[in-house]
Amino acid sequence: MKNPSGSSPRSRWINLASFAGLLLFWVLVTAPIVGGKPLVAPLFLPSPLSVFDTLLMLLKNGYQGKTLGYHLGISLFRFGLAFGLTVLVAVPLGLWMGMNETVKAVLDPPIEISRPMPKLALLPLLIIWFGIGEVSKVVIIALALFPILSISAMQAVRGVGRRKVQAAMALGASRTMIFRRVIFPASLPGIFTSIRVSIGLGVTMLVGAEMIATSAGIAYMAMSASDFLLTNVVIVGALIMAFLGYALDLLARALENRIVHWGGKEG
Repeated sequence: MKNPSGSSPRSRWINLASFAGLLLFWVLVTAPIVGGKPLVAPLFLPSPLSVFDTLLMLLKNGYQGKTLGYHLGISLFRFGLAFGLTVLVAVPLGLWMGMNETVKAVLDPPIEISRPMPKLALLPLLIIWFGIGEVSKVVIIALALFPILSISAMQAVRGVGRRKVQAAMALGASRTMIFRRVIFPASLPGIFTSIRVSIGLGVTMLVGAEMIATSAGIAYMAMSASDFLLTNVVIVGALIMAFLGYALDLLARALENRIVHWGGKEG
């Protein structure tokens, strides 16, 4: 059976080829090959070499008096705090909802109602409530992630096979032991899937949170640069956010492969 994580040598080569293809396309549309001019003007899409030079410049000089590391650190702090707190609250609550019909009946309606609500529309209200500091930015990210993580954890519990639970009960296992040895391990694949989905959404919400009332952060840097038509800086910021999301997803996959090592091996 193939490794379900997709980490085989063949998959890695395909991944590299995919990145190389995107880079080649970028080079072709920005290289001066048509009458000495590129297909896309540098104002709209600079060349990869130009963007790389801008990255080096930002690493050396920073942006608006702050280093690139500082901007990245602020963004990571906002995302990490919001994501960590949401996982610690939403996942246990979702597990509880999946195991207790009364809790589900009480909490499921408000969570389902809040799920389709556009969270960025609430940002001005959160600023009124919590001010322009970090709290409003952390809360807006947490509000977007909470329904996904809690509902996914609940559905993961409800998807556990009854035969497994009945077999554990027949062997005399207590409710606590059934949860620890049967329900929770069987729910982990679904929980990790929701965590990976939430990482992408969290990075997107981070961009929205840094658009308003802030003076630091990678998304702020990109949005501020767009006001001055500094396309190179905008693309550097966008690529950093993209690689941040991709790196966090790889980390989540690695944790899943280590913790849920039986994934895809059950008959």
